[in-house]
Amino acid sequence: MAAPLIAYIDMEFAGIYGTRQLMQIPIEIGVVLHDPDADTLSFAGKPFCYDIDVELWKNITDEVGKRVDGKRRVFNLAEPGITRDYNRKFSLDFAQKRAARAAINAVHRDLRGFMQALNRREIGTLVFFARQREMDTFHHARVNTDGFVIRDLQAEIKNRFSLKEHVSLDRMSLVIGFGIDKTSISSRNLTYQIPEKFRYVIKPHKAIGDAARMLLLDAEFNRFEDEFREGVEGHMAEYESRKLAAQEDPKPSE
Repeated sequence: MAAPLIAYIDMEFAGIYGTRQLMQIPIEIGVVLHDPDADTLSFAGKPFCYDIDVELWKNITDEVGKRVDGKRRVFNLAEPGITRDYNRKFSLDFAQKRAARAAINAVHRDLRGFMQALNRREIGTLVFFARQREMDTFHHARVNTDGFVIRDLQAEIKNRFSLKEHVSLDRMSLVIGFGIDKTSISSRNLTYQIPEKFRYVIKPHKAIGDAARMLLLDAEFNRFEDEFREGVEGHMAEYESRKLAAQEDPKPSE
């Protein structure tokens, strides 16, 4: 009997413009399905396109994955390629808030339909990285997760290696040597081919790209544990060293 598929799931979120991040909306979902018997991948994803302006923040990190800055972008979900001016004084009025709630509800309906269609693929396990936000969204969207094994890679890594804090996907991607080229995704020990129609969206901080990073991270974490442990320990030492150096306040020369 064939083993059930493993679904690596990521969702990207944005704040609705004019609510100071108080109202959040999913803007896309990405899934990488792993067949453990054949060791093959398939991909699925969906952007959520509605006439609503959103405010998206992206972290800028240094070479060890430490956040050093952030960038804000305002755009309409129906026209994601067009960036709009940001006005910090802008606030939604009552009618606009009602429209925003309607957009959130519409996205939830789309998400529920996407997951129902996906589950025809005989999935047994759902894997997340910091699962709480996705699980809360599934709850609000009435996506039924009963009967699945639910895993959180971020929590598993923290617990197995007794880390003091949760680590980001960006940092763990550095540990495994995540890479992308025109035809494949890779880590230190593994390479998988990318279907042509998904190549342009498989990049960090895109939903399918982060789901792909999670797949490779899980494989390195569980199949090459000793090497992964060495990588984590080396990374944590370098990260802490950089953090301590940044916290130092050198005295001006006299």
